[in-house]
Amino acid sequence: MVYEVSVDIALSAMKVSSAVQERDDQLYAMGVCEALGLSACEAAVVILAKGEEFERPEDTEICIKKWAHEGRLDPTEPAVAGALSRLGYSEI
Repeated sequence: MVYEVSVDIALSAMKVSSAVQERDDQLYAMGVCEALGLSACEAAVVILAKGEEFERPEDTEICIKKWAHEGRLDPTEPAVAGALSRLGYSEI
């Protein structure tokens, strides 16, 4: 439950509505991300990348860069790197 709340907070920080995807899909993705050992910030990026449409709000890029700088997001982790690429953030 703590992980789920932490991911929701990370999505909110990026100004991503929790309605981006069906909640069941989000919960499943959170479970997979947690099992992979991803941080809540990394999981939020992976979940965001699974969405059909993404508008690249400035807050999203700011959060991603901040989290990478703080060590809360590893852009070299394969799942995260793939998500960043799908979102158009190849150079973080």
